Amino acid sequence: MNADQLLARNLLSALSNGGVEPFFQPIVSLDDGHILGFEVLARWRDPVEGFISPDRFIPIADRFGLLDRLLDQLMRTSFLAATEWPHNLFLGFNVSPLQLRNSELATRIARAAADTSFPLSRVHIEVTESGFIDDLTQPRRTLDRLINLGCMIAMDDFGTGYSSLTWLSSLPFSKIKIDSSFVMAMHEHRQSRKIVAAVVGLGHSLGLAVVAEGVETAVQADLLRGMGCKLAQGYLFGRPTPANQVREVLSGCVSSPGVADSSVPMSLELRAHRLAEAYDSDAAIAFMDATGRVVASSTAFDRTMDVGTGEAAGQHIWNLIAVTPETFAELRATDLLDEEFPELETTANGSMARILIRPVKDESSELLGYSVEFGAAAGQQV
Repeated sequence: MNADQLLARNLLSALSNGGVEPFFQPIVSLDDGHILGFEVLARWRDPVEGFISPDRFIPIADRFGLLDRLLDQLMRTSFLAATEWPHNLFLGFNVSPLQLRNSELATRIARAAADTSFPLSRVHIEVTESGFIDDLTQPRRTLDRLINLGCMIAMDDFGTGYSSLTWLSSLPFSKIKIDSSFVMAMHEHRQSRKIVAAVVGLGHSLGLAVVAEGVETAVQADLLRGMGCKLAQGYLFGRPTPANQVREVLSGCVSSPGVADSSVPMSLELRAHRLAEAYDSDAAIAFMDATGRVVASSTAFDRTMDVGTGEAAGQHIWNLIAVTPETFAELRATDLLDEEFPELETTANGSMARILIRPVKDESSELLGYSVEFGAAAGQQV
């Protein structure tokens, strides 16, 4: 048995007995320091060898077919831990190119979330462009399924490949993460500053959230703010930490909106009912979940869509109005940045109409879904 085989055997044993655990690195808003979510990273401390670097064991997991088991364990453990944290925090998971080509990936992620009652709207899947180079067909199907489940998709290590722009234009990303090599070199290398500024501008022009990775100094953070970058990750804001220390991390910084302990979150259906009650009976309004599927709609909305009463429910919004899945992904990125959603124009009943899509959240700031409003109702709030 060679060294790689021995490491793979030890890794399998560690996965079986909980020796590999998730660590959580904060992703923050550069404007005010709020923690918006965490990237989940695998950490392994072997009882004999001690700490084993992910750079060493992740390639072994990939080579010996252990990545799926590793991802499943990280997700389930993370989901259980995060149920005790503020419900507006998202969790980001890295998915390998090989996993992206597996038609069962989305099903496994959905099952892990269902088994732990964790909302998929809080799950961000991070992929690198190497997952698309050889074959785009299956990865695209997988990403579409994940989006339909409510997940957000991020392109990781942006700028290190040769065709990133191609994938941005052809795949449904909501977020891009600027590779740390560019961010860490900004202060001393003018070209790196130009690249980072260009990527920030590109991402915002495409309606994507942009995260700068590898931020280690206040100088780097200031440069990023000057470029208009909104989100960041790096040692300046926190190192990867185990689940039992996350609450300390949250309390030690400007925290995100907390959980209202005495409040009972409303269901989608109840929130839809409350939302509809806030408008006149003639309001053309609908409520959709985080995947863009209509949960409830008013009679006026159904009439505007030229469908029978109640027939809009169950359909994706892009099957009813001229809002594409890509536009919907951009709106979700806007929500992540806590920016105001733009008004849209769409075709309804053969004519142009003004439409407003707004996020609807419960008392603990957890995303429940989106309201869709036409005409005069678009100017009102609930």
